[in-house]
Amino acid sequence: MNQTIKSSVLLISLLGISFFAFRFLDSSLNQQTEKPIVETTVTTTTIKQQNEIDRFNKLDESLGEFIDKELLTISDDCIKFGSWFSLTANCLDEWLTILSKIDQKSSTYVSHYEYAQNYFMSNYQNLNDEDIEDLLESLGIKSELAVWNEKLIEVTSVLNIKSTQDGSTTAIFLDDTVINNSKNIGTSDLKNGCIDSTLIQEDPEKEWIIPDSINSRDTKKFNYAVKIEPSLGLDPLCIKNLLFLLLNNDLGWSNVTGKSFQLTSVEDSDYVYIFASPEKTDELCAPIETNSIFSCRKDENIVLNFYRWQEGAVDFKKDMETYRIYLINHETGHILGWGHVGCPKEGAIAPVMMQQSKGTDGCMPYGWPAYETLKSKFNK
Repeated sequence: MNQTIKSSVLLISLLGISFFAFRFLDSSLNQQTEKPIVETTVTTTTIKQQNEIDRFNKLDESLGEFIDKELLTISDDCIKFGSWFSLTANCLDEWLTILSKIDQKSSTYVSHYEYAQNYFMSNYQNLNDEDIEDLLESLGIKSELAVWNEKLIEVTSVLNIKSTQDGSTTAIFLDDTVINNSKNIGTSDLKNGCIDSTLIQEDPEKEWIIPDSINSRDTKKFNYAVKIEPSLGLDPLCIKNLLFLLLNNDLGWSNVTGKSFQLTSVEDSDYVYIFASPEKTDELCAPIETNSIFSCRKDENIVLNFYRWQEGAVDFKKDMETYRIYLINHETGHILGWGHVGCPKEGAIAPVMMQQSKGTDGCMPYGWPAYETLKSKFNK
């Protein structure tokens, strides 16, 4: 009996201890469960604070907007098609002004690019949709500026090349066969110069003969017109065809500029070829002194002295085909912004921008822009 009582007391004690142990354990577990709730609250507060970042400050005028505004000032005649060599000196000056303005503001845009880059690195996890588009545009600034800086270098280089070739020109030597073959432009009219005395007109009421043209102005081409003094006896249809073949020849300026030439009306033209008598040439070229024997380029007019067209020049030794090719290409070169140069080396072909009518200084007379082609393609 005593043993039974002892066992009962022990059982009751164990149950009591178990009850208090369970309560203690339950209390401990509750305390451990409450801790993550506090941590979660703290974490949520931290994320909320991270989301409250300063907005991205975009530029009042983006680089794209600034460039588009500047490009609107480019004249229609100066829009670039083909190479930079297709533009006249005046057009290149327009581009140089605009490209220089872009270059002058580049430091402002580079600073904004650096700000955008730092902003992105610091806040990329919390960017909102409104900022992303502005950021992408700003992060493209550096590469876009590099493109326009390259254009500035190109335009500056072309202007330098067009103004002079002296001192850095590679001499070009061609044999007689090649020079003779260069006169084959697909018509025999080059030899007679389209001169037909039966077409001479002495009508004082008619100042100019203007060949018919059906071409409207095309800004992707050079648009030229033709005016012929009636007393010269030049066939207008023949001159029209001859000029087209010369100007669009593979050896000619179209190979340098990357643009073709087309005949238009005087009103639609970029410039005009005027075939004039010596007296009329002096009048139209003044104050340039042509002395009744030289031709000229004045403003947007190329005035071709009929005396030269008919007689040539001493160093050409009656090779009228080469001389006429030279005369047209030389004056056209001035319209395109090329300046006078000298003979690079005795025995080499003369540059088309050399004043070959006055002498070739030991060079071989030649009528095509060979040196200009070499410069435009290889800067040699």
